[in-house]
Amino acid sequence: MTSRLLKLPVETLRSIQLWLSVASLALAPLLFGSVDQLSVAIWTVLLSATTLIGPAKPVEPAQGRILWIFLGICAAYASVALVQVAPGFIGQLDDPIWLRVNDLLGLQLPSRISARAEIPPEAIGHFLLLVTAFASGFFAATSRRNSDILFTSAQYAILLYAAYGMAALVLTPNLVLWAPKLAYRGSLTATFVNHNTAATLVGTGAILWFCSACLSLQSIRLSSIRLLLLVPSNETIAFKILLRSAAGFACFFALLFTGSRGGLIATCLGLFVAIGLMAANRLKARFGYILGSGGLAVILIGGWLTQVGRIGSKGLFDDGRWFVYQSCVEAIRQRPLLGTGIGTFADIFPSLRSAESSGWGVWDYAHSTILELAVEMGLPIAAMVVVAAAASLVILARAALHSQGRSRSALSAITGIAVLTYVHSLIDFSLQIPGYLIVFAILLGGGLARASAAPVTIDTALSGEVASAT
Repeated sequence: MTSRLLKLPVETLRSIQLWLSVASLALAPLLFGSVDQLSVAIWTVLLSATTLIGPAKPVEPAQGRILWIFLGICAAYASVALVQVAPGFIGQLDDPIWLRVNDLLGLQLPSRISARAEIPPEAIGHFLLLVTAFASGFFAATSRRNSDILFTSAQYAILLYAAYGMAALVLTPNLVLWAPKLAYRGSLTATFVNHNTAATLVGTGAILWFCSACLSLQSIRLSSIRLLLLVPSNETIAFKILLRSAAGFACFFALLFTGSRGGLIATCLGLFVAIGLMAANRLKARFGYILGSGGLAVILIGGWLTQVGRIGSKGLFDDGRWFVYQSCVEAIRQRPLLGTGIGTFADIFPSLRSAESSGWGVWDYAHSTILELAVEMGLPIAAMVVVAAAASLVILARAALHSQGRSRSALSAITGIAVLTYVHSLIDFSLQIPGYLIVFAILLGGGLARASAAPVTIDTALSGEVASAT
């Protein structure tokens, strides 16, 4: 009885932590992608609470190493941001703007590396969202049962956003929720302002649902396919396959209606990786054969996509983005070590615009998260982030290949979602929108926690596969 009483508070705290994480994941995209400062503050407070509750139960050694590496990367990022706004810290790297301001206005302002005197509140908020959302998903997924609840909640929440987006496109095409739609009319944006961010969200849902359908399909032996509907248990599984496939196609059709070229390409690549991981051990083919087939599939997908919608008519990229990317490369060349300062891209970009680029519009994002990161924080931090992203893919993919049942489905899906998000972040800024950043960080943290957990026995894995399929 005493041991039960001691366990009760811990289990209660873990349950609270899980459902707060689920609420954050499900509701973050709801109000215009949570881009306003009030929404950022609310989600930061809520996710901070879930992060503080998380350590109520100790993590496994492998999980602890991943968590500490992530926190170390975040600490390095924060340290560079503080150095950038510190007055006179490294005189040789100070932004020349401070000398010009002092000369023009007759002031004695101390010089800084950053083009700003202080770190912008938006940059602080987005950084805290990333840290707390990742940690929240990580701690929730240290329990296999809780991780299943987390990933399943993500599936249904994104399906609802996809369904709402398609309904709104038909019934209220000129509105985003209750506000007038000022851009992307005729495109599905769901609850986001930008159709590209909506594409990454519904693309994430498509990968989750198709992996779930694939798991159910794999639970049926090939020898019983002909007798599929004659066996009651198989009939139940077939019904689940149809429902999960329908949900996956609903998300994929919503993706097509967004008209996002980058979202479509990135989702197809992520889905290809996820399904490939699901089927890898079943194929029992040589590595060269799998690699060759994969390369051929990528070429065919690329050829098909170039004939679809906006990709076929306008190409893969706008000309304006190429000019922005060239300007970013020039800014990085000028200040490669510590960048121009966190959150300063919108401030310094007007001075980078070339004569060839269009003078129309305000570029407050570089439309490439990694390029913008390199501009603001310098090449060392950008390289560290790229290495960490690549390492997360390796950890997730290896764990998926060595897992069975529901774990394999979840890890394959998270790997595909990571591919989708990383590829899309090369050409757009969905990761800089809190409504998607929170969703992705929670799923990535949960996936890495599950990938680094101690393996279960084969019997337990197989029973989980049967239970999830039936």
